[in-house]
Amino acid sequence: MGWEYDASKITIPYFMAAGTGKTDDSGVEDIYKEFGGVCPLEALKDIYSAMGQDVTKIRARIKGAEHEDMLTLTDGYMTAWMLWQLCGDEEAEKVFEDDSAEILSNVNWQDIERNI
Repeated sequence: MGWEYDASKITIPYFMAAGTGKTDDSGVEDIYKEFGGVCPLEALKDIYSAMGQDVTKIRARIKGAEHEDMLTLTDGYMTAWMLWQLCGDEEAEKVFEDDSAEILSNVNWQDIERNI
């Protein structure tokens, strides 16, 4: 979208969520030559990689979701993320932590990468 930012300056926990629908990822070949959607996977990967390895971070996409669906479809995981990050809720942490993290087995989510 032409926005200038430096993701390497992010130092706080970060949960990146997007959909796989055309509004978030239109499937163009080169997102740097033409508009690829609001949150194309390649842009998410670039942002994730630019953040430091010491940042608690996760990147995940909801299968088939359009950008306007994100508010409702991400609510459960966003609530768990906030409970964990802001309140230290250990039950909410389990949704994201270790190899048995619930988000990893949720068939509605894909392209998950995390540094937790």
